[in-house]
Amino acid sequence: MIDIKKIEEELVSYLEEFDHSKEKIALKHEHSLEVVKVMNMIVSKMNLTEEDKNLALTIAYLHDIGRFEQLVKIGKFDDFIYDHADNGVDLLFNRGLIKKFSIPEEYYRIINVAIKNHNKLSIEEGLTDQELFYSKLIRDADKIDIFRVRHKYNQDLFLETPNSENIKDFYDHKSIDLKNRVSKSDAILCVLAFVYDLNFKESFDVLKELDYLNMYISSIKVDDSVKEEFNGYIEEINKYMEDYNE
Repeated sequence: MIDIKKIEEELVSYLEEFDHSKEKIALKHEHSLEVVKVMNMIVSKMNLTEEDKNLALTIAYLHDIGRFEQLVKIGKFDDFIYDHADNGVDLLFNRGLIKKFSIPEEYYRIINVAIKNHNKLSIEEGLTDQELFYSKLIRDADKIDIFRVRHKYNQDLFLETPNSENIKDFYDHKSIDLKNRVSKSDAILCVLAFVYDLNFKESFDVLKELDYLNMYISSIKVDDSVKEEFNGYIEEINKYMEDYNE
């Protein structure tokens, strides 16, 4: 059986090693706990056993455990230089940190796969139904809270038209690859396109309840020269969400 209280306690104990006076460390600690909150809201709407819910919450607690070493080593959130998900898997399963959490070994493979895939552009192929289910769950919970984080901690500026390839992907309802980022507008479009990668109706319901997407959109500063264009992106997202919930 999974002991959720122990998992939270052990995570907090591990994170005491890091300097929380540094904003990015504190932010990611907060984000980890907020993703747990979002995950709990999602799975509470699903017909899951208590153990299945606890497995989902476990993945939420541990999904960003590789971020903290990333920040110590390179000082920024850059998965092209230092992939925090891959590092999290290495830390837990190759360096043995997973043993601190007293998690039944039968869940190791699912946790490994879900953490590895939570930050990738798309989920790897060849997964079992269970592995795919939990990978989708953590991607949803993570993305929903990222809207809150961007609203609270970023001052996003939409000052120019994004890369044409990114615009095409956006209107094709695809996730946007940050490798194609040219400007800050591309990064904003990438975050907005998170909506297209949500996997469950329950996730859309939680996003609506928390209102994080609208909070994020309202915090974006848009230049007058591209305001009509930007409004078109928002209309597309709203239509997509309405169609999904029909």
